[in-house]
Amino acid sequence: MSDDLPPILDVRDALDDIETNTDADVGDDLDAIRARLDELDDRGRADDQSVVDDIDGLVLGLRESLDGEADRRAEGVQNRLRTYRDALHDASTTLSLSGAELRDGSGDRAGVVDHAGETVDLVGTLVNGGDARAAVVSLAFHDNDGAPVRKVESHEVGLDSDERRDVGLTVYVPENATYYATTALDADDPRATSDTDAPDGNE
Repeated sequence: MSDDLPPILDVRDALDDIETNTDADVGDDLDAIRARLDELDDRGRADDQSVVDDIDGLVLGLRESLDGEADRRAEGVQNRLRTYRDALHDASTTLSLSGAELRDGSGDRAGVVDHAGETVDLVGTLVNGGDARAAVVSLAFHDNDGAPVRKVESHEVGLDSDERRDVGLTVYVPENATYYATTALDADDPRATSDTDAPDGNE
């Protein structure tokens, strides 16, 4: 699976937890989900939608054999898929954030769980395929169940038509966060609201 897979879709650990926390014979079901996740490597945004829908259906079927903690983890996977699907539906066709990742103070890639309670840097490249505009980068942290626990945004970044610009912001990782999702938004988008502003890195 590619490291470029959005963190919100990287549910491999959750699938492993499901396998550990159930006595049901769900190995084939989990392998089918993992195989569909692997297919996301070589697909574009439009194709992602169909694959995510398929994975959601597989998880729904899987839950019929689960209970307790395993079922709760599967529900969390469905919540993550739903969040990603909603983001695809609402995403701008001309504004995106490419190569988004968290980095620690040494510049190395930072995992959410490993850096809970610490500050990290979100870095990426804003890509504007439309007219000149002001944009913000939105970052939402979620817990194991898929519930949002904190949302932060960069300050406005001015972009010329067809401009690409590296951006960064320093953020605090909540103690109960397990993964994150990023979105590029027009500054006047109604969704451009956050719990708190975060300082920018390289505008």
